[in-house]
Amino acid sequence: MRNSTDEITFRTVDALRTALGDLRPEHDTPIGVVHPYWARKPMNVVETIIRHLSSVDDFVVDPFMGSGTTVFAALSTHRRAAGSDISPMAQHLVEGVLDLIENAKVLLPEIRRILDVHSFETLSWFAVDDESFIERERYRVDGDFGHGAFTLTLTEVVTKKRRAATWGMRTARSDQRTLSEVIGQRALPLASTRAIVDFDAISLPPNSRIAIPQGATLAQYFTVQNQASINVLLGLISDSPLVAKHAAALKLVLSASLPLLRLSDKKASSQWPYWRPKTDLTSRNPIMVLNARFRQIEKMVEWAHDSIPVARVPNAFQLLTLPAQELTHTHLNQTPFLVLTDPPYGDQVPYGEYAAMWNGVLDLAVPASAHSHELVRSDAQHRQIDSDAYLDRLAEAFAANATLLGPTGFLAWFYQDQDLRCWNTIYEAASKAGVFLIDVIPIPKQRRSLKTVTSPNTTLDGDLLCVFSRLSAAPDRFANDTEKRPAPAAGSTYFGRYAAMIAAALRSGDITRLADKYGTVKRALAAGEG
Repeated sequence: MRNSTDEITFRTVDALRTALGDLRPEHDTPIGVVHPYWARKPMNVVETIIRHLSSVDDFVVDPFMGSGTTVFAALSTHRRAAGSDISPMAQHLVEGVLDLIENAKVLLPEIRRILDVHSFETLSWFAVDDESFIERERYRVDGDFGHGAFTLTLTEVVTKKRRAATWGMRTARSDQRTLSEVIGQRALPLASTRAIVDFDAISLPPNSRIAIPQGATLAQYFTVQNQASINVLLGLISDSPLVAKHAAALKLVLSASLPLLRLSDKKASSQWPYWRPKTDLTSRNPIMVLNARFRQIEKMVEWAHDSIPVARVPNAFQLLTLPAQELTHTHLNQTPFLVLTDPPYGDQVPYGEYAAMWNGVLDLAVPASAHSHELVRSDAQHRQIDSDAYLDRLAEAFAANATLLGPTGFLAWFYQDQDLRCWNTIYEAASKAGVFLIDVIPIPKQRRSLKTVTSPNTTLDGDLLCVFSRLSAAPDRFANDTEKRPAPAAGSTYFGRYAAMIAAALRSGDITRLADKYGTVKRALAAGEG
């Protein structure tokens, strides 16, 4: 029999399972729309987890902070929060958004002023006549992207006319006279632009998995006019009287716009910042893109002020730059009740390499030690050592996360991987850390993201939430008890069967046999396991 404390632990997680089963994930909250991040969790899912696994004023920690969803969700549910991440991109995003929420009255007018000056200085570069301005350009690609051995030929411009504060009357033009005039009028103003960022000097590490070819530089992803426009904006930001204390917030409108400012396909999805069609590319007018993003930031601030008690923000969160493997109570100065995080999965893209575009443009310095701590499996040759160390780093991160907990509380990991060795690593790390698996909760039918799209051998669409806790009794006392617990509500879906198999194998220790015998989730399920 369980004692009352342990019984409450199981009932708490059972209630969470029920709540998540009835929940429809909401992806496009205003706070998420301004993030050019690649696999953020639905805000309402994270809020639901926090509400069930902690109480008001409890301390919630996310050691793999990423886009900051856990931090924002904790604040919106009246918890205190800490987030840590070795990625300067993650730090930039979370710091900038929190600063905007806290200091909107000062920052929003300054960003608006900067954008107005930027428009005044650069709008003429995109003029076709006195009333019409280029909204986007289409180019034909001749050559190959490898080592930048390609040229761009302008084939069409799409123009709009300014009407007060809006743009309308969209017109596509492909006549040779218009195209020749557009090309001819640009050389003079672009030549005088201050070069804050030297796009030609920023090399991108080759990685076939994320569509970065050999010899790629940042200049190959932006037209000359958009490079110049970005530099004008960065110059205005650097001259702002607020930049010393609010650089991340002032740059947020640019970082959120970069996926739309690069040469891309027609949709310019931020999920694929380096992929480019081989024959046709599109470039967009930065003025229109930046102003659209600014309106989204205004909506985000309004939404946040309705959701997050702003007066609590200055004293309710901590942002750290430590790797998850090294985060301790000493850094936090207190013990969290809930550690909720989303570590990098073994079959997903390398976030550090994906952030190279933003790091280069925003002047975000990557620590020299970052690669030696990042959980990553990468196709890039220079990351082979790091890829080989993935399982060791996974174990170290889990152990460190578990050590943050006191005698009560929860460790909740989003995790998904076809490689059963990863799951066996988690099982072994949990056993050594003295935390016991309470449940594995499937959260299916989430939007496809890089975690699934880049893995053609994975047909999963969702996540598993693995909830661990310390128990007052030794785990072996619960062996029979947990075996009698009903299997997770799996239904007949592949994802549900996957969740049920992992839950049973982690509880019983059978995960070691499955990893040795089958290697992957797909093979184990095909053999009738679970």
